[in-house]
Amino acid sequence: MNSTAPATTTGGRGKARGTKAVSRSLKAGLQFPVGRVARFLRKGRYAQRVGSGSPIYLSAVLEYLAAEVLELAGNAARDNKKNRIAPRHIQLAVRNDEEFSKLVFDQPHTMSSTAASKGGRGKPKASKSVSRSSKAGLQFPVGRIARFLKAGKYAERVGAGAPVYLSAVLEYLAAEVLELAGNAARDNKKNRIVPRHIQLAVRNDEELSKLLGTVTIANGGVLPNIHQNLLPKKVGKGKGEIGSASQEF
Repeated sequence: MNSTAPATTTGGRGKARGTKAVSRSLKAGLQFPVGRVARFLRKGRYAQRVGSGSPIYLSAVLEYLAAEVLELAGNAARDNKKNRIAPRHIQLAVRNDEEFSKLVFDQPHTMSSTAASKGGRGKPKASKSVSRSSKAGLQFPVGRIARFLKAGKYAERVGAGAPVYLSAVLEYLAAEVLELAGNAARDNKKNRIVPRHIQLAVRNDEELSKLLGTVTIANGGVLPNIHQNLLPKKVGKGKGEIGSASQEF
């Protein structure tokens, strides 16, 4: 009797099954969905392979950008004596900031909403519920961003269109960073995007470098900044000097 009692109270194999699974976002201390960002990385085919740390650091960068936009939009809402963040406030926040304005509005980025399904009265009830992201034609979770807006207390009220436009802005920024990181991976003859490639993509772009100037990307390394006087000079001028080629590198 006494030998079986501790097994049921202290926990054995059965208790490990009953524990809740901890998400990758909670492990990294982030609010943005790391698993969903990793799925978008694989689905987008930006590179043949994606490192395990890339979605974590990309989620951290996007969470920082979201916090910056929300802070500016909240200030715009307070300046207009409004208690709800509306798309107009996000527009003012992005337009009035030099880095955001250059980064977002250099290229036109429009959103298209999907049309409602045709059919009688009974057909929409039987069909599956369509998410807000699908309605807006976006990949980023509109509902989750709306929940973060409400939980962050950036303003007393949040408009219905604010999370949609913020998701579109973040999706555009993510696509830009991923495209540049994929180019850096291909330039280095790598099939997997690692934090080093994200660091090179951000620092070599003028707008992204200004926007993320105070952000430190872990495991990203530093940019090579060698003074010109320390570089080896090109000595070989003739065709016969073969040994000078290795020194020039």
